[in-house]
Amino acid sequence: MTALRPFALPLAALMALTALTGCAATPGKGGDMALTAPTPTEQYPLQAQTLTRTVNLRINPNGLSGNQRTALDQIAAKAGWTSGAPVDIEIITSGDPAAVAAGRTVGGYLIDHDVAETSLSQLSQPGQPADIVTVNIVNYRARTYACGQTWENLAATRDNTAYRNFGCAVSSNLAAQIADPRDLQTPRTATPIDATRRSVVLDKYRKGDVTSSAKDDNAKGTISNAIN
Repeated sequence: MTALRPFALPLAALMALTALTGCAATPGKGGDMALTAPTPTEQYPLQAQTLTRTVNLRINPNGLSGNQRTALDQIAAKAGWTSGAPVDIEIITSGDPAAVAAGRTVGGYLIDHDVAETSLSQLSQPGQPADIVTVNIVNYRARTYACGQTWENLAATRDNTAYRNFGCAVSSNLAAQIADPRDLQTPRTATPIDATRRSVVLDKYRKGDVTSSAKDDNAKGTISNAIN
């Protein structure tokens, strides 16, 4: 009678199975198996970088001087909504009522020169000189990365780790397309809904009426057939 031999996998198959197991997952916390490869934005995150320039204005009892107006005009030219640049203005004063009033004067001057009120903020800080109004001009830009600076063996996948340049081009291309880098820090406030308009459109929809605006013949553009 022939004795039964214990079943064994071929050596090549066993090695292949071990390699696949090691590449697919690694032990995580609590004994769970978790993938080690990060997403592109985890390795190269989308970030907004800031550059702050400071201008100090001495409070004058007679209001803004000519030099101060010139300095504020230069700030407004860069921070105005017409320039389209992502710029915020911080006005810092002491807690003295006269200093706070002077800061409001500075803010009002900037608003009168096309700086959006939503881009302005004023606060009082301890330690701020009572006779100085500090104006911080905060510029924003989306961070881009220098991609392709290093090379590596793309066939080395045994550790299931991401390549060094994985996600670099994706994040840099997205950063170049972002119009306002401030959106990377805080989402914009949603505009209020027009409840009246919404109810009108829904009523027309329920009745089966046309919900679009009425046609305006004055807005119609046609090519003239006249011979010049």
